[in-house]
Amino acid sequence: MNEFIISYEELLILIRGGIMRRTVKGTSLRSIEGLPKVKGAFAEGIYGGSPGKEIYSTLPHLTEDQIREVAKEFAINFLTVPPINHVVAAVCIRYIYGQLAKQGVHRSKEDFERMKKEKQEWELPRRFIGLVRKEFEKINNFYGLCILCEMEGHRLGDEAVLNKDEQKLIEMEEMYLKSVSFAHKCNSYKHMFTPYYWAFRCFYEFKDHDKAMQYALLTMDMASQYCPDTRNGYVTKLLDCIWYMKKYDKDKYKDIVEKYKKNTNKCIKKVFDKKFMTTSYFKNHIKFLQ
Repeated sequence: MNEFIISYEELLILIRGGIMRRTVKGTSLRSIEGLPKVKGAFAEGIYGGSPGKEIYSTLPHLTEDQIREVAKEFAINFLTVPPINHVVAAVCIRYIYGQLAKQGVHRSKEDFERMKKEKQEWELPRRFIGLVRKEFEKINNFYGLCILCEMEGHRLGDEAVLNKDEQKLIEMEEMYLKSVSFAHKCNSYKHMFTPYYWAFRCFYEFKDHDKAMQYALLTMDMASQYCPDTRNGYVTKLLDCIWYMKKYDKDKYKDIVEKYKKNTNKCIKKVFDKKFMTTSYFKNHIKFLQ
């Protein structure tokens, strides 16, 4: 990762500029007037996910007192209400870990192989995230806590899979369950089911099919109640769960089709469209099962 090292004062300027509270598409915020620009920062600090990259790069150069102050300001300026699109908030946290690739080991076989060769230096970012979490707890920012737990769950899942570490797998599961719990406190509907999906993927990687099936079923159940729309990311996650059942437990697959075929949730209805329920779709899309 390229380093964008700026001063402590400049980092506070970015954080206080309100970039994290913006709802945007893509990575550029240059069309929005009034945002602070900091030379030396990535895109002068004006990008979706700002100031995650600068926090990751600058943390090693800060004193303990400065790190605490940055964490406090970060927490004060973070989103408190779930946005329609969670990408900007999630990406900001992911960048703080130094992770540029979406979804870690689950993104692709190429990313998995790349991450096996890399040394994951998450000790300092995790300490910073821990300070932010304490600040969120002080102000009851349940959405912030929901995002932090989800992203830490991702990193624990990466470590579990990369190192075949069953203790990390347990910690991952606990963190995803916390994310769901906080989601219900702040009405973040997306997080009421997607952490279950990521737990399902990790347990599948460990060939723990009892746990994988448990979380695939939970993903479907909670999505049928709370999935907010039919965006592609939600549809493909549910299809992954369905095709997993078809591959490993045909009885459960038949039960799930019968249970949800008349469900009124729009995403569930789209998932059970005949064009998706085909072997050709399975072969072209569900790569991780093959």
